[in-house]
Amino acid sequence: MVDRSVAVRRKAQQLLQKGDVNGGLAEYEKLFEGGDKDPYDFIVVADLLAKRGSMQEAVRRYRQAIEEYAKTELYKNAIAVCKKILRISKEDLAIHRTLGELYAKEGLFGDAQIHYLEFAEGSIRRQDHDAALGVLDEVLKLSPDNDDLSEKYVEIAMRADQPERGGRELLRRAERVKQSGRHDEAEQIRERVSTLAPALLNSFHAAPVSPQGPVAAADAAATMEAPPGGHAGFDPSSRALGYDAPTQDESAVEEPPPPAAVEPEPEPEPEIPAAAEPEALSHEDLARGYLQAGNRDLAVEEYWKASETAFFRGDFPRAYELLLALLAVGPTHEAALRRLVELTEKTGDTAAEAKARFDLAEVYLGHEEWELSRAEFIRALELDPKNDRARSRIKRLDTILSGEPGGGPVDLDALPDDRPAASVRVREDEPQSQDALIDLEEIIDEFKAGVSERISGEDHESHYDLGMAYMEMGLYDEAIGEFQVASKGAPMAVKCLEMIALCFLEKNEPASAARELSRALELPGYGPEETISIRYNLAVANERLGDLDRALQHFEEVYLLNVDFLKVASKVKELKQKLARTEDRG
Repeated sequence: MVDRSVAVRRKAQQLLQKGDVNGGLAEYEKLFEGGDKDPYDFIVVADLLAKRGSMQEAVRRYRQAIEEYAKTELYKNAIAVCKKILRISKEDLAIHRTLGELYAKEGLFGDAQIHYLEFAEGSIRRQDHDAALGVLDEVLKLSPDNDDLSEKYVEIAMRADQPERGGRELLRRAERVKQSGRHDEAEQIRERVSTLAPALLNSFHAAPVSPQGPVAAADAAATMEAPPGGHAGFDPSSRALGYDAPTQDESAVEEPPPPAAVEPEPEPEPEIPAAAEPEALSHEDLARGYLQAGNRDLAVEEYWKASETAFFRGDFPRAYELLLALLAVGPTHEAALRRLVELTEKTGDTAAEAKARFDLAEVYLGHEEWELSRAEFIRALELDPKNDRARSRIKRLDTILSGEPGGGPVDLDALPDDRPAASVRVREDEPQSQDALIDLEEIIDEFKAGVSERISGEDHESHYDLGMAYMEMGLYDEAIGEFQVASKGAPMAVKCLEMIALCFLEKNEPASAARELSRALELPGYGPEETISIRYNLAVANERLGDLDRALQHFEEVYLLNVDFLKVASKVKELKQKLARTEDRG
């Protein structure tokens, strides 16, 4: 059996070296069918499939590699493969949960918590409250002192119509608070339980909690974890993951005086992870190192870990600083912008919240998530009534959504302030006089004449902005010309090609659109997640050209990157049905 596996593997490698990818893959399939489950083979096949664009099959093979590594307790290897999947699909919730479990098994509790919370937040967005509560149970084992997270758990339990589950968490918190000497606060928490789940409170009073029960054990873990004067948030140095009683090793850590010392004594135990603050700093240092090396994607990933660590420790100012550093590198990081909105709302910084919401709305707009974008623009305008750009975006979205349920135009004049007096109203339904009318074509002609004199050929950003302005006016040929000039600036080439393609789609020229989008995908330095909208629009162009097979291929690529992107799930289903009907007729 071993000799056969070696022979098959050798033949597969020879075929691949000759450029026969299909033949090589067929040989590897023989291995898998014969029961050979070397995780490295799964990775080789998955890498080949990903390069060919077969993302769904690639992810399936990567998952098999993860399973095999986990069986042999090679957790770091499994984590590395998980990250490969995240590069293909950042919104893969199942992988975030798997990463949480793997990091926890490695003892890296801070990283585990971050991925568990990614899974929980994604589950909440999808209204899967049971899944969110399940993973938050794990997070609360890692961070039993985190009152904010505990309160979030209770809130989700109420949304899921599970008051007893929320009540049990409140009782756990009440017991911990009581043991810390805050008896009044503990009584207030129990009062909440009496309203939330009175039967639970009665049974709690009737039968004292066993020392081995989860509440008492969790509190024992909490007292071990929180050094005097430390943060009340999570402490990754805890090893009481299963609400177990302290072990001999844990007691030994506390033996050297003084007992409240934060740093370990000269004989540290190697398996104890670093404390919360050094872990956050190490992520930040890694981010800076990656940035200096020119790897922006990994820098963003490490900044995100550092900011989330600070956030869930309750250090909001530090989290805010790290988020700003992240967004300076990756300004369209959706999760970071959502967190920034949450932080600015918490601190009451209206101006910062308005900007964060506007930036988040712009990201949603780029993803063509019209309803989400519109809601954020409206909130940004409520916070900053002088934001004319938000007002303009809302009008544009009202036009897009006018045919969709619940997408009627918003009454902008009903917002806190009237629109600025300087704004020009073109062709109102009931003009005050003929003099008040301003001809749209005159405005455009004057606009074109003025800007062409002021913008140099090297000012690529200004040409891009001008292209966007022409596009919003419906002047697609003029917009294409500006985007072509702007595309000469290397960093702007990809988005310019995409905008040119969108103009061609608006002009009903799908072949030209497909050509520009294909050029955009060929540009080096851009990963799948950065080109998701390009792939989606390429699918649209191919569908209009009648090439349903190619359109389906691109829609499936988008589906694997983000199942919630626009209406990609329904598009995949629709095209599969069309192709099936075509085959039946054939």
